[in-house]
Amino acid sequence: MRLAIIILGEILLLSASILVFRSVWALLDEYLGKSNLELLLIVGLILTAIGLVIINYEVKCELEKK
Repeated sequence: MRLAIIILGEILLLSASILVFRSVWALLDEYLGKSNLELLLIVGLILTAIGLVIINYEVKCELEKK
């Protein structure tokens, strides 16, 4: 049951991050213009990858405690 709650939490975080990412993206478009879209995409992908690595590491640690 605990694993199901962790998976649900990950799905919620991922869904929420999409909404936050899209909102921040729109704000950056408004203030920085569309000329920086490639850079912003790369930064967003890097931050997403780092976040997923952190989540996966924590889940692995939690599973190994059992």
